[in-house]
Amino acid sequence: MEFVCKVGTPAGEIVERSFSAPDERALRADLEQQGLYLFGVRRGLRLGELTLRERRVHPDRLLIFCQELAALLKAGLPLYQSLDVMLERQRDPLFRRALLSVRERVKAGTSLSEAFRAESRLFPAIFSASLVAGERSGSLEAVLRRFVSYLRLSQALKRKAVAAAIYPALLLVMMTALAGLFLVVIVPRFESFFEGLDAQLPLLTRVLIVVGSFLGQHLAVIALVLVALLIAGRLWLRRPGSGVVLDRLLLRTPLIGRLMGMYATSQLARTLATLLQGGLPLLNAMEVAGASVGNRALAAAVKDAAPLVREGKSLTTALESTHLLDNLALEMVKVGEQTGALADMLHSLAEFIDEELETRLQTLMSLFEPMILILMALMIATMVIAVYLPLFQAISAVQARPY
Repeated sequence: MEFVCKVGTPAGEIVERSFSAPDERALRADLEQQGLYLFGVRRGLRLGELTLRERRVHPDRLLIFCQELAALLKAGLPLYQSLDVMLERQRDPLFRRALLSVRERVKAGTSLSEAFRAESRLFPAIFSASLVAGERSGSLEAVLRRFVSYLRLSQALKRKAVAAAIYPALLLVMMTALAGLFLVVIVPRFESFFEGLDAQLPLLTRVLIVVGSFLGQHLAVIALVLVALLIAGRLWLRRPGSGVVLDRLLLRTPLIGRLMGMYATSQLARTLATLLQGGLPLLNAMEVAGASVGNRALAAAVKDAAPLVREGKSLTTALESTHLLDNLALEMVKVGEQTGALADMLHSLAEFIDEELETRLQTLMSLFEPMILILMALMIATMVIAVYLPLFQAISAVQARPY
C-alpha cells in the first residue's frame, strides 16, 4: 500500500513523503527503524489502482540509474553520497519517490539490496537479487555493470519483437475498422436503394445487409458486452493460478506459442547466467530467475522444480521436470554443468535463442504481412461485389426486357 506521511526527521524538519508498506503497523515500524517520527498518515492512491496495470519504473530509467551509480562507486564516492547525487538528478516522480525511500533506509543502516527490495513492486526481482550478489562478493560496481548489460540485451530483444509486430497489428486494425465502417455506415445507405429495385438480391448482398443492420442496431449492446468481457477477463486473471493457465494455453498456440516459449527460455537463461556470474548460489538464482520470467507458466514450473536442486539434483534434471524447455536448451545446460562453466553456457544459450527468435520473427512477419494484405484485398473485393452485383443484375434485366 501507498501512504502519504507527515514525518519529523532527525534534523528537526517536518516533511511530507510517500512510503510503501503492507499496512500501517508495518509502516510505523519501518519509520521508527529509519529514525523518523510520524505526525500524520493518510492512504495514498497509487496510479496502478486507477489503471489495469500497476506502474513500474521503466527499464530504460533503471538502466541509466545503474550505469551512473556504478560510475560513481567506481570513482570512489560512498554509497550514501552516490544516492544523494542520483536523487538530485532523478526527474521521474515515481522513481524519485522510491529512490528517496531507498536513501532513507540506507541512511538508517539497511543494505542497498534490502532497501530496494522494500520497493519491489516498482523494480524487477532480479535487480535486488543482483544487488545481494554484489554486496556478498564485495563487487557491487561490477555487478551493476553486469545488470546494465542484462537490461540492454533484454530491452533490445523486446524492442525487436514489438517492432516486428507493429506493422501487422496496424494492418489488422485498419482492416477491422474498414470492415466496421462499411457494414455500419455504407451498407445501410444502399439497403433502401436495393429495396427500390424490386428484385431478388444475391445471397452475399443479403448477408451483408443483415450483418450491417444487426451491428447498427445493437452497436451499444455489443460495446457493453465487449467491455464486460474485458472486465470479466481482468477479474479472472486476478484469481490465483489463472495467469498460469492462460500462459500455458498460449504456449500451446501454433506458431506464436513456439515464439513465446523461446522468449521465456531466453529470459530464464540470461537471468540465471547474470545471477550466477554475480555470485548468487544456484538455488537462490533459480528462485529469482523463475520469478523474473514473464511467462507465468514457466515461472511456476521453475518454482516447483527448485526443490529438486535443494535435494541435490542437477539443474538439468530440475529444468527437465518442467516439460517446457526443448532438448537443445537442456543439453546446453547439461554441458555447462559438466564443464563447470554453467553461467557462460547459459549466456551462450540465451544468445543462440535470441538469434533464432529474431530469424523466426522475420520469417513469420514476411509471411504474415502478405497474408493480411491478401485478406484485405479479398474483403474489399467481396464488399464491392456484394454492393454492385445487384446493380449489374438490374441493368442486365432492363437490357434484356423487350420493348
